Amino acid sequence: MRIGMGYDVHRLTEGRKLIMGGVEIPYERGLLGHSDADVLLHAIMDALLGAAALGDIGKHFPDTDPAYKGISSIRLLEHVGSLLVLPISSPASARISSTTTGFIKLWY
Repeated sequence: MRIGMGYDVHRLTEGRKLIMGGVEIPYERGLLGHSDADVLLHAIMDALLGAAALGDIGKHFPDTDPAYKGISSIRLLEHVGSLLVLPISSPASARISSTTTGFIKLWY
C-alpha cells in the first residue's frame, strides 16, 4: 500500500475567481496563483504524485512556465492521471479536510 499526502495554500485576493474542485464558487475574492489556484485539486494531485513517487505538482507544472498561466487544474489533474499506472497507483480511499484559511490535506 502506498500513501500520499498533499496540501496546498493560496491567499485570497481581489480580481480572481474562486475555484475549488473545478467548480467556480461565487465570491468577491479568489485564490492567487499561477494557474487557476484550485487548492483542492492541487492537494489531490500532490497526494497522487507523492504516493506514486513522481514528485509534486511544482516539478510537473512549474510556475515559471507560461504554458500553465491561468490553466484549469482539471487539465493538470488529467495529465497527472495519465502518469499513474494501474493497479499499483490506484487510490483505495481519500480523506480530504479543509479549513477556512484554504489549507487542504488529502491522504489516500
